[in-house]
Amino acid sequence: MRKTILTIFSAAAALTATSCMDFLKEDPKTFLSPDTYFTTEAQMTAAVTGLYAYLDDIFDGDVEVGTQRFIFMEYMTGYGERKRSAGGIYTVDQPKLLTVTEENTNLEALWKTAYTAIENANVAIAGITSSKAKVSENTRNNLLGQSYFMRAYHYFNLVRLWGEVPLKTEPTTDMSNTAIPLTSIQGVYDQIVSDLTAAESLIGSTWTSSEGYVALAAVKSLLAKVYITMAGYPLQLGTEYYTLAYNKAKEVYDGAGISLYGSYEEMRNAGYACGGENILTIEREADKASSPVHSALLPYPELANISQNSAYGGAIAPTLEFYNSYSDEDLRKADFGYYTQNYNALDGSGALVAADAPYIYKYWDQSAANNAGKSAMGYPLIRYADVLLLMAEAKVRADGGSTSDAAAIDAYTKVRSRAVPGEAAPASLDFNTVYKERIWELCFETQTWYDMLRTRKALNTANGQVVDLIGYQTPGHEAPFEESDLLFPYPLRDKRLNPNLVRN
Repeated sequence: MRKTILTIFSAAAALTATSCMDFLKEDPKTFLSPDTYFTTEAQMTAAVTGLYAYLDDIFDGDVEVGTQRFIFMEYMTGYGERKRSAGGIYTVDQPKLLTVTEENTNLEALWKTAYTAIENANVAIAGITSSKAKVSENTRNNLLGQSYFMRAYHYFNLVRLWGEVPLKTEPTTDMSNTAIPLTSIQGVYDQIVSDLTAAESLIGSTWTSSEGYVALAAVKSLLAKVYITMAGYPLQLGTEYYTLAYNKAKEVYDGAGISLYGSYEEMRNAGYACGGENILTIEREADKASSPVHSALLPYPELANISQNSAYGGAIAPTLEFYNSYSDEDLRKADFGYYTQNYNALDGSGALVAADAPYIYKYWDQSAANNAGKSAMGYPLIRYADVLLLMAEAKVRADGGSTSDAAAIDAYTKVRSRAVPGEAAPASLDFNTVYKERIWELCFETQTWYDMLRTRKALNTANGQVVDLIGYQTPGHEAPFEESDLLFPYPLRDKRLNPNLVRN
């Protein structure tokens, strides 16, 4: 379902209020409040629905072709490369050289989106909590649960990318308090866990939503991802939190009734819509809110007769080294799996059109190919395959480096057997086995960089081994990783507005 979006609070009232407007002496007289807005169920629902608008801001980019934020995040891993030449240093050169600077426009956009979404969530939580509107308790709780989830989701992204960040959990009521101090990484995670625990108790018992709203499976899955991240770097809370992650993921495994798609073709045909193995997705509508993914991932130079919008591709493709890290038996590597080196001709002749290298086929949208690139295909934010592999990894870690736990092995095998049918389930699992599967399975879903950050590990594409991230050079980079590459600098614009944005 394409949601009607209502932005309930201006970005100008978020943390990055513009100081260059000081010459406007008149103070703002009104802010959104329960007395003026949250007076009906419809208003509450509209406010919460508006929170979903910020999930798809990773599709925004600069003027240049293929500069969307989700592509920038994939450049950070070094497993992809841009086929189209790029003029903007912020889009390709900085992540390629691992020299991302405070002037980077992607950083400013990611930061601004997160804090604007958080401000809107703060307003929704305060408004719904204090509203005296006649709303059923279940409805009020569900709307609050979605709001807490959204606040946690954005803080989770912020703390992983920047470390210490300003923590704000109350709505802005005037413009005098924008210089908020940094909160410790532990403090931010404590708030995230608190929000998700609240969401878990409020959201209701429905596991999934075919309409694309946050439901119980999304909350538990995100909480599992938070716990496994807290277990790893930078907090390194270890076994206790790996166990928490395993238990929370297993609740989804045991109770949600979710299963993987039987094939990668089925996954694409379902359009990555909510449902199936997709727990939370960015949903799109072809004519008015088209996804840029189909066009951005097309081959470059363009191939005639594969898509009506073939001139805007080349944004990112797997490096040949990463593509070759898959075994030849892996169906993700085969044409029309997650990658392809051949495309079906658009004219329906049955002919194949050959590309000059493997390209990402994971999100191929045949409807968009036939409709000038207008794509209604969703983009996964939380997928069941992610939860299954997280569950297996967490149990391996909790058990000291290997496990023979039947549920963990089954979770891993569900994902692996789709890629390599007929491969026997292992008798036990170790970290390297599961981690490599995560990289191969979740590639180009804006998940891998976060995994590299929390594990400080990478896949060495030359020998197929898991290696320490620091000192390793992935094939798409021109320098090895250093410790200083692992947190983004605070955006320059926001440092000017908030003098507290200084990393010790």
